[in-house]
Amino acid sequence: MNQNKLSDYEKYIRTEELLNLQKKQEELCCEDELTFQMVHQIAELHFKLILQYLDLAKKHMENKEIIEATAQMKRVNLQVKHVPEVFSMTKVISPRDYHTIRLSLGQGSGQDSPGFNAILKEGPTLYEPFAKLLENRNLTALELHKTFRENFDLYELMKEMNQFDEAFQSFRYHHFQIVRRMIGINTNSLKGVPAQMLQKGMRQEFYPELWQAVCELTDWTGSSYDAKPLED
Repeated sequence: MNQNKLSDYEKYIRTEELLNLQKKQEELCCEDELTFQMVHQIAELHFKLILQYLDLAKKHMENKEIIEATAQMKRVNLQVKHVPEVFSMTKVISPRDYHTIRLSLGQGSGQDSPGFNAILKEGPTLYEPFAKLLENRNLTALELHKTFRENFDLYELMKEMNQFDEAFQSFRYHHFQIVRRMIGINTNSLKGVPAQMLQKGMRQEFYPELWQAVCELTDWTGSSYDAKPLED
């Protein structure tokens, strides 16, 4: 009997291939290199799921399937929530040990992450089909805030889109803090790009129109103007 026969679980998950995607023990430049490599591989898998859910959400919006689109955006947000925790695993690596790993990366940089860059490209594309859903109801984003009870399904979708935008910005801030702890920000990445450029990315919004609607709602309510002190 073949003792090396793979179980159905191993075949389906493809564990042999999966667990051979990392450097072998004797190839590691230091004991923390395996942690570093696996953290980034895990992150790419999360990014892959996020991209699938974004694509499905977009298609549902194009088909005017608002409830289904909202469900997919909830999935997106669940995945994005986990990404910072994945990168938190690198906190076990000291800056000194990280530089040993860094010398083995060539010109490799997180800026080249295919999953991350695909999300930056795909994320903003969801606004156009959402704007068409608003147009179908003769609404602006501000009017949706005002009439959220009458248009609660669309309002819920907008909330999930805002949540995605906010959560991804939070992840980028979290990643910036890791970079600051590991290499500092007054230096360059392996691509020659100043680490401070990461700060610019933290302010990037996928859906600026939706955030502007919040400002417009504040102005509409008048709560920003001529505020009176409370009476004694």
